[in-house]
Amino acid sequence: MIDNRLTILNLYEMKRTPEDFQIAVGALAKRVEAEGHPGVLSYRFFVNASERTARGVIDYKDPSAWIGHHDITMNWPELTALHAAATLAEVIFLGPLTFETQAWIENSALTARVRSGNIFAGGFQRLRGWSNEWLDGAH
Repeated sequence: MIDNRLTILNLYEMKRTPEDFQIAVGALAKRVEAEGHPGVLSYRFFVNASERTARGVIDYKDPSAWIGHHDITMNWPELTALHAAATLAEVIFLGPLTFETQAWIENSALTARVRSGNIFAGGFQRLRGWSNEWLDGAH
């Protein structure tokens, strides 16, 4: 059910070059796909080299998948490499910020601004026709 899904929009500020960020997120995405939480439905990153910023757009099956994803990845060297390349400045929750998620954040080292209150209002999502080839830039 799409109304229980959670989309996260992350804003990163570059510490290193956009290329360093691309290398870091490429490695992290491959590991998340292979070994990460099954509730991570999509994991996409975009770089704006002229502004020295980047965005992450992550879709989760539900809010508990957000917690599970972070419990798995927090000590991975690929995530450390991402943090070396860019600072996470803002996290926007597009969907529910549950009590459990808020508690996880409060007990973490997260320093980014967290914005929430964006509740699903309507829409749809097409999943057919998407493939890893599309996300890997083969098209």
